[in-house]
Amino acid sequence: MTSSGPEDRELDHSKLRHDLETARAYGEAHPDEWADLFVDNEPAVRMVMLFAGANLETHERELSSLLSYPDQLEVRPTEYSHGQLREILEHVRLRIETPGAFHSLGLGGGRVKIWLAADQEELAASLLAQYGQAVELKVGNFSFPMLMQQTSSASPSRANDYCEIALISSVGLDVAISNYFVVESGRTGRGPLVFTNRGLNEVTLNTNGAITGRVVDPMSGEVIGGNVGAQTAPLYRFTVARDQSVSVPLLIGTASLQRDLGFAVPPGTWAIDAIVDVRDVGERRTPLLPIVITDRRVNT
Repeated sequence: MTSSGPEDRELDHSKLRHDLETARAYGEAHPDEWADLFVDNEPAVRMVMLFAGANLETHERELSSLLSYPDQLEVRPTEYSHGQLREILEHVRLRIETPGAFHSLGLGGGRVKIWLAADQEELAASLLAQYGQAVELKVGNFSFPMLMQQTSSASPSRANDYCEIALISSVGLDVAISNYFVVESGRTGRGPLVFTNRGLNEVTLNTNGAITGRVVDPMSGEVIGGNVGAQTAPLYRFTVARDQSVSVPLLIGTASLQRDLGFAVPPGTWAIDAIVDVRDVGERRTPLLPIVITDRRVNT
């Protein structure tokens, strides 16, 4: 039983659809032992059922009698049942008091998956101490606790290839921060980015309502931090007429992309830049602009 390519995997997924529904219904009928159901594609496509307790062989035997493709079923042991995990999930949900502290919260792989903002190491440590292996924690860009060999989830080549993208001045735009930009370490800053058109033609910027920048080491030009979490706002265009200036919202996250810096870019004087999508032109990058990252204020 092997899957040699995407088309074969898609075919396997399609034929397992009914078995997946059957397996889920079986699991939901055993909430005190069942933990999770998912599809694993490697080395071959198969359904994986996680059960807590000592009745793995019984569950595997009963499931096999219900499924059309029992040879593509794998039953694995886990420590916590779905019912236990749901209870922990609700307890954690009650602790969401600080706006922006949580990026996401859910169940998966037999654990409660918790993704916290980059300034929430203390909360992560508290959750780990209370729930142990029942939780899988992520703080900013890194899992918690951070592994020494761990690297950023962002693409290094994409993060640091700004030098290969032409400056936005090539389309006649000057860029400035209207106020001195200051943000607390691990948190997200917002402010206006001002585009002034010195060129001969009108320029339109494609955005999602804001421009997302990244924190840069001004000495090396390396991107060391930025925003995390999804942004799903619809397309919003800003048009900059000749000899006019337009203020565009700027979003700057300070989650670290470098393991040796910790979960958040530390306080100091850094720089920011951003890749901007210019309509009918393509990507252009802003020049480096100053930013000061400060210590976090307590109880804010």
